Amino acid sequence: MIPPSLTMVLYVFPAATLLTLPVPQQKKPAVFALGGLCCVWLSGGFPALILMMCMMISAWLFLRLQPVQSGTPAQDRNARYRMYAGIAVQGIWLLLGKLLLSDSVLLIPLLICAMQHTEAICDRAHRRIPAPGLFPFFCDSAEMPRLFAGPPMQTESSAAMRENRNLSAENIGNGASLYIRGLFQVSCLSLPMRSLCRALNELVPEKTVLDEWLVLISFYLAVYFGLKGAAQIGQGIAQMTGLIYPDSFDSPVLAGTHYGFWTRFMKPFSDWIKRCLFPERSEKQSGYLTKLLLVFCTLGFLFGNGVCGILWGMFCALVLTAERQLNPKWIAQIPVAARRVLVAVVTLFALGMLCSGSPQEMFTHYSGLFGKNGLAPGSRTVYLFKNYWFSVLLCTAALFPVRNALKKYNDQNKRRRAAARILKVIPEFLMLALSMAELMSFYLRG
Repeated sequence: MIPPSLTMVLYVFPAATLLTLPVPQQKKPAVFALGGLCCVWLSGGFPALILMMCMMISAWLFLRLQPVQSGTPAQDRNARYRMYAGIAVQGIWLLLGKLLLSDSVLLIPLLICAMQHTEAICDRAHRRIPAPGLFPFFCDSAEMPRLFAGPPMQTESSAAMRENRNLSAENIGNGASLYIRGLFQVSCLSLPMRSLCRALNELVPEKTVLDEWLVLISFYLAVYFGLKGAAQIGQGIAQMTGLIYPDSFDSPVLAGTHYGFWTRFMKPFSDWIKRCLFPERSEKQSGYLTKLLLVFCTLGFLFGNGVCGILWGMFCALVLTAERQLNPKWIAQIPVAARRVLVAVVTLFALGMLCSGSPQEMFTHYSGLFGKNGLAPGSRTVYLFKNYWFSVLLCTAALFPVRNALKKYNDQNKRRRAAARILKVIPEFLMLALSMAELMSFYLRG
């Protein structure tokens, strides 16, 4: 989920995708691995590239150091110690990335690798997988589409997906469609919302209630479409070469609970948490809260600003734990629309902690949110909204699964389905042209 630049779109993506097609089956992962390293270098420079290489080498060494067979309790205890040490080393690399990299977004590929390495280290410690070779482990960790699509996969699942690679004209067409839609979301939806959020924070010093809500909404839309667009870019590149990645987002705006929101918002991430942290459903309340605090506070620290990010993680963990205590029958009595609105309001409210740069900024934000500076929007906010109103409206419409509804409607009739396949070329061509124009404008602006 690296934010794609114009250089990646014009050179790295086409080169890696085209070079993958003619090479032998066993060499295809190496092409994607080199493409992934190029993307990491172009986005984060040499510090990001060196950190990723150190992360892969250290994880492979810990996998190789695990004993071949389990025997005595002492050997099993040593295996657990090595497992914890390997996981701790992955965390140290992430901490160094937080200190060395200029933008927290650049930590996303490192986080994906750390999650995948952590699962491999745990599986190896429990004798579920053999010790991998250096070359296949390198190819599996640095695979370019996975750094964008972001599904941390088990070693067996990744190998099975490559064995079932299906290169066909249909997959190429569907992959290209996914790629274009993802590029459009990143360039024409996420970037304008990020510009609106930055302009509101810089040009409106004393924000009213509506000003603060517009900041939160624009921040959420920028993050959501940035992540979703990057995930679809990786998914599209993989499908054009015959690899089928799962969807990363499932319309979180339709979630009626916070648990449903997080399972819909980042499906691969939530699946990884279930596999690694919650393998058994009968988890005690204290253990459930502790593991959630570990996950969300780590995310808040990596992608937030110190104490504010950790407070966001604590808030999310407490909300999920409290929701788990409620009676499902009582929750079901609340209308679905009301539950969805409540989840959206609480989620946006918590984002104020994540996007604040310091405790003082967080205090100022929530003071304005609770009406310190009034209710009505200021003149500068109205001016900015007039410049970005179409982008806000387009992002709001894109939150809902309109495409899935149209797809089901078109599937009912062969003529409609054929006409839809022909007509969808026109909007996809327009989306590609607008995306390239926006990326070029963003590149020239700096």
